[in-house]
Amino acid sequence: MERNMNDQAVAAKSSEFKREVFIKDMERTILKFASRVTGRFVTKSDDEWSIALFAFNKAIDTYSEDKGDYLAYSKVLINRALIDYKRSESRHSAEVLYDPEVLEGEEAGPIYEILTRESTDTEEKKLVNTDLKEEIEEINNRLRTYGFSFFDVAGSSPKSIKTRAACGKAILQIADDKELLESVLKDGKLPIKQISDEQKISRFTIDRHRRYILTGVIILAGDYPLISDYLQYLRKDQ
Repeated sequence: MERNMNDQAVAAKSSEFKREVFIKDMERTILKFASRVTGRFVTKSDDEWSIALFAFNKAIDTYSEDKGDYLAYSKVLINRALIDYKRSESRHSAEVLYDPEVLEGEEAGPIYEILTRESTDTEEKKLVNTDLKEEIEEINNRLRTYGFSFFDVAGSSPKSIKTRAACGKAILQIADDKELLESVLKDGKLPIKQISDEQKISRFTIDRHRRYILTGVIILAGDYPLISDYLQYLRKDQ
């Protein structure tokens, strides 16, 4: 069983389809882990589910067989993410959803790497981190008006290079078209047929990654200089 799960995790890293099947099969386990950490029954409508799912996805992305049992490895990441979330909740009256490991630690994510690549001063990095967290909070508040949160985006993020490029085209088409942008920001609905026809992207791909695309549009269209800098790869990829 352990060997099979480790193999599934490795396979899921390079296949979007296998990742989705793997996550679907593991939903009950993820919820069980989340419930144990929070001390209450967690459902898929709770923020804790989104956080646990995000951490499970990260476990897939960072797992290698030298890390041992995948299930134990993913449990550590889920526990850490939920504990950090609980701490942030106790520190702030406003809800701030972010993954601390994107900003801190030895496995710093690409956003942090970009933001700190020209800074070696600790205090300067702290200021950058604070500003970034504020941007994430603002974006999260905006996303909630459309019925989902920053962490929910993890479940609809493209995993393959080809799909990411397709979503990037959709994001840029909307962000660069003033009339289209206003319409999308008003109700959070994507013009799927129009994007599909003009960018030659399947409607299924656009609909499947709707939250990811909408989040990218909000970031590029808003006043979020730190995070939007990270998304400049979209234009380079085109």
